[in-house]
Amino acid sequence: MKKFAIYTLIAILTFVSFLAVFAPASLVWRQVQTPLQNQVPDLSVTTVRGTLWDGKAEIFYRQFPGSLLSWQITASGLLRQQVQADLQLKGEGHEIESVLTAERDNLQVHSLLGYIDSSYINRVSQPQGLTFIGTVEVQDLSLQSDLKWIQQATGRVYWSGGKIVSRTTAAGTRVFDLPALVGDLAMQGRNINLTIHPNDSNQTLIEIVLKPDGWVVVAVKARLFDLAGLAWPSGSSLEDTVLQFEEQVLRGAR
Repeated sequence: MKKFAIYTLIAILTFVSFLAVFAPASLVWRQVQTPLQNQVPDLSVTTVRGTLWDGKAEIFYRQFPGSLLSWQITASGLLRQQVQADLQLKGEGHEIESVLTAERDNLQVHSLLGYIDSSYINRVSQPQGLTFIGTVEVQDLSLQSDLKWIQQATGRVYWSGGKIVSRTTAAGTRVFDLPALVGDLAMQGRNINLTIHPNDSNQTLIEIVLKPDGWVVVAVKARLFDLAGLAWPSGSSLEDTVLQFEEQVLRGAR
């Protein structure tokens, strides 16, 4: 009788282990789908396949081309109640890799690097009358979250410079050149800031701020217009914001 109980227990543990290792990722996705889409309503995840440990999913966000997200979870941190996964996001005009480390109330995305080609961004900016050439490189970006909001953010993006084409009804088509630009990512209070400046100076051209309420504020300085050889409002200094727009891209942090 004791042997039967032991064999039964072994069989149950084997079955549970089998489910943990080979459980379809689509089943797990159904558990987190609604909370995630409540936070990022413009995000669409389809064709989830593979397992919780090794799988793939197709991701779409607004009008951007789709991405294939691949993940592989390693078991080395499980004894420390920690999950570590290698992530890859790949699609038309973009490829990004990173390492994700998750604990009960802490999530870290680190060693994030890759590129985003202008063709990817132009799919969204072209209807607004703005296109550019070249590739934006993401260099060693890191984020840390308590699963409610971002606590730490560091990293850098780099664009080698080149031609920008602006097409507006009032001014027609204008082509201008910009030098290589760098964007530095950092936290300011609870806001995530991306400050863009020339590669050879720290003079701010554009400030992009993501707030905990999910709103993004983009402030364009007169210095960018001056650098591009464009006119800016009279009476403004080079440090003044001469163009600003806002948009909510996420639901507010809890």
